[in-house]
Amino acid sequence: MKTNSVYKSEEGKRKILEYYKKLLSNIEVPYREKYVNTTYGETYILELGNSDKPSIFLFHGSCSNSAMWFGDLQILAEHYHVFTVDIIGEAGNSAENRLDLSTDDYANWIKEIFDAQNIQKAMLMGNSFGGWMSLKFATVFPDRVSKLVLIATSGITPVKLSFILKSILYTMQGKKGLKKLNKMVYGTDDIPDEVLEVGNMIMENFNPMIGALPNYKNEQLIKLTMPVMYIAGENDSTVYAHKTAQRIKELIPNASIQLIKNNGHVIYNVLDRIMPFLMQ
Repeated sequence: MKTNSVYKSEEGKRKILEYYKKLLSNIEVPYREKYVNTTYGETYILELGNSDKPSIFLFHGSCSNSAMWFGDLQILAEHYHVFTVDIIGEAGNSAENRLDLSTDDYANWIKEIFDAQNIQKAMLMGNSFGGWMSLKFATVFPDRVSKLVLIATSGITPVKLSFILKSILYTMQGKKGLKKLNKMVYGTDDIPDEVLEVGNMIMENFNPMIGALPNYKNEQLIKLTMPVMYIAGENDSTVYAHKTAQRIKELIPNASIQLIKNNGHVIYNVLDRIMPFLMQ
């Protein structure tokens, strides 16, 4: 467990969390903020919706926090008991610990969150690194996942070598390099200026994980007998989306797969595609 600060400075941490708080004030549905104590560190969660409805946990991507889901919460909270989780070691309100990717630590961390909320089984939706993490939990504890939504997820096929090399190069070039990295991730997508601004602010003040996430083996992925949806941009700069889709088809024949044309790694405004799958 790595406990060094993930922020470049206390001032940078303050900037990110103050902006997060500002975005939080714009949520138009009732929510509850809570901290869950886990073996791996304190974990910040937003809880929305009615506890009598099916539960869904949302895990954001790297260099991000739960604010990425805020535009989807009103619709999700109408139908589900929603939990947005700030991943530990990322740019949110949870502990700054980073766990060992080669172990089941992240799966056990999520299990402790489930247990703290007295939830035996739930749907999981994860974006990029959050998708990798959702996969980790679903392969270790498949009986606790009712449905799995993977958005531009990592861990199914190798990360593009070009992305790894450019990421290392750009992170050594200061602010200009970080903006290049953001541009590479967003690609040609039509991203709102506010989103780009937040992305640049995080990259300027946050120390991202560098390197590829471990890939899951066949014997792990065939454990995914629950309904699975994979959605990604066909021009994803981090992984080969078509190869990822093909491997999912081979190992999870009944998976729902949607590749979005002319879209890169960052996926926005796709809840209309996801809701029919969740509500089947």
